[in-house]
Amino acid sequence: MALQEVLFVSEEKLKSFTSINNNVSPLDLIPYVLQSQDIYLQNYIGATYYMQLKEQVLTNTVSVENRFLLDNYIGSALCNWALMQALPWLKYKVFNKSVLSPSSESAESITLEELNFLIEQCRGTAETYTKRMIEWMTLHPGDYPAYITPNVLDGQLPERGNPYYNSLVTPKQPYAWRKLGGYTSRDAANVGWYDNGMQCMECGPNFYQSPVN
Repeated sequence: MALQEVLFVSEEKLKSFTSINNNVSPLDLIPYVLQSQDIYLQNYIGATYYMQLKEQVLTNTVSVENRFLLDNYIGSALCNWALMQALPWLKYKVFNKSVLSPSSESAESITLEELNFLIEQCRGTAETYTKRMIEWMTLHPGDYPAYITPNVLDGQLPERGNPYYNSLVTPKQPYAWRKLGGYTSRDAANVGWYDNGMQCMECGPNFYQSPVN
């Protein structure tokens, strides 16, 4: 049976821990707290531990260890994940026939570029608290068995990788190195890549040449 939806952070903490103004309605924030819990938190702690937390919060039986994690790491991360999710929809409103961006007579609306900047700031803060959360649970495995040894039948397993997001890919070999001859060794100055025929890739600033004898 599905558990009733619960919130891991209060409206008071959400507004005191972020720049959300007190006049913002909770109804405009709750959907994004729930999304953040279900998307980001469950991704990093796994479905087994996620469902355990939901049940304990719902039944008011939160353990000391889980309370510590909620107060010091999970809540802080969720405040910023939720704000990141909410920001576009605080600027844009969906109505019956259109999507509008309401304006104020006393303030100017921000640009899309400025909005994206704010989103990335929230993402960076949320990722920092998420990393600390993962480190704490990893260093105290006896306190969080549902995270350390999850039940695969419960669904999503914990994401054990780095919580920091980066859109850049930095391969260990040059781009298309196999097609260009399988460059596998470096020169003495650690500048260029050489293949078995001693042809060099990137000996200088992004150019291809044969080595000089």
